[in-house]
Amino acid sequence: MATVVLLFNQVSATDTASELDVLRQCSAVESSLLRLGHRVRRLACTLNLAATRQSLLEFQPDIVFNLVEALGGTDQLMGLATLLLESLRIPFTGSSSLALQLTTRKPLAKQRLTELRLPTPAWLLPSDTGWRGLTPGRNAPLKALVKAASEHASLGLSERSVVDCRSSLCFSSLRNSMDTASAQFGTPFFAEEYIHGREFNLSLLGGPHEPQVLFPAEIRFEGYSEDRPRILGAEAKWNENSPEYHRTVRTFSYSPADQPLLDELGALARSCWSAFELNGYARVDFRVDADGQPWVLEINANPCLSPDAGFAAALERSGISWDQAVQAILDDALRPRNS
Repeated sequence: MATVVLLFNQVSATDTASELDVLRQCSAVESSLLRLGHRVRRLACTLNLAATRQSLLEFQPDIVFNLVEALGGTDQLMGLATLLLESLRIPFTGSSSLALQLTTRKPLAKQRLTELRLPTPAWLLPSDTGWRGLTPGRNAPLKALVKAASEHASLGLSERSVVDCRSSLCFSSLRNSMDTASAQFGTPFFAEEYIHGREFNLSLLGGPHEPQVLFPAEIRFEGYSEDRPRILGAEAKWNENSPEYHRTVRTFSYSPADQPLLDELGALARSCWSAFELNGYARVDFRVDADGQPWVLEINANPCLSPDAGFAAALERSGISWDQAVQAILDDALRPRNS
């Protein structure tokens, strides 16, 4: 039996649904820890890290279950919590500060993927004059998706985020879209090649020797015409009253012909885990184009642990109980880290 501090980012009643979701995660994890026989104390973390440090020293936990997703209103600062824990030499669940730094900053993650020759769509920063990561023999994108560079929960993402790149004004249009989104949401945006195709989420659970790849999930866009952009945006994720919420359906059903693709996705997910030195649990999001080529969209260290989120669904489909997973995440935190 261990003393576990459940560390999470402080929220208020006026926060958005995506921000308040951390409280649902806390309740689910706390209930599991108590069933497993651990002692649990909740601790809300803010940018007042001195106060958080003092509380941790007073509580003297054996381990911290880290659910901090943002600080100061931005995902970019979530790593401050893990830096504090690392400085105090307190074991904590999930990935290290370095891994969070690399994966939270999406253009940085894409650069790392490109260096390791792992497939990821080409991308463009506001200051660029040409596409980055465009593999030899691959044409410039026909369409691009303007997305937040360091924020998750599909901030500002919708079908309107797709920009046509077939005209000579492509770069000008993209820069205008990036600048407009950055001003509206108060955070940097960048452009990524839009891959029109199937979308998959592969969750991973840390183990003694290597991560276990959970049963793959596919997001199906039901009732979408062939030319309609397939975007899992903020409305689809968080607005239960929106048509997109009900038409973007998670499924675990596949035909036998899909097995080679699923095997390839699993191998790529493991490669991402190793490349970014992830720990505990993670999720890798893919698009597969019309030629059957998978592309890594994002790597999510410490993905959402709400009971109705994709990670929990993948656990259930893989025959792993919630309590088994929580204990596995704790166990992985106590193993030596590479970073």
